[in-house]
Amino acid sequence: LIICAAYECLEVDSPRDQPRFPNLGAYLFLLSCVNTAIYYTFQHLYFFFLSTFSTMMALVVCLHMRIAWKLFSENRNQKKKENNNNNDIALRFYIWHYISFLGVAVPVWFLDQFHCEYFLPIYNALPFPLKGMTLHVVWHTCSGIGAHCFIQFLCACRASTLRLTCDTRHVLGVLPVVVVTPKATAVMKQA
Repeated sequence: LIICAAYECLEVDSPRDQPRFPNLGAYLFLLSCVNTAIYYTFQHLYFFFLSTFSTMMALVVCLHMRIAWKLFSENRNQKKKENNNNNDIALRFYIWHYISFLGVAVPVWFLDQFHCEYFLPIYNALPFPLKGMTLHVVWHTCSGIGAHCFIQFLCACRASTLRLTCDTRHVLGVLPVVVVTPKATAVMKQA
């Protein structure tokens, strides 16, 4: 997911059918193979997992902060009025991504990593459906929500690049997703 996010961040501003980095997919695939080999070889040393994961996360954070800053600046300067709705949608998902991932998931992960032995009796005392459920489950849930919000952020950014108007809809009345509006589809068919 991190490597896909790096690809999306690097190519989000590319014109349709014209990638800025034509071989980027192959290079990132190679990186994922090397990273998997490192994980497998040093699986008994947690440090290697943490260092490679943290490095890749830092790279993706820098890339998407650059995109968010650009959108924020456009909104502040009112340069592209027709795309401000897309920017607002993208920035809203961006904020929710940070709240879910950095505000909840990461602190819960640290708490689980360094105090698991303390919480173990509490985990085992939970009622039937939750018995044994650790805070690591909360980490994965909030990370998943954060990843979803991040992907929606990139969808709104990509729609803006392609000059499509987007909106949000809720799947099953709960899960917000970015959709291209019918007006934008009609404009694309005319072009």
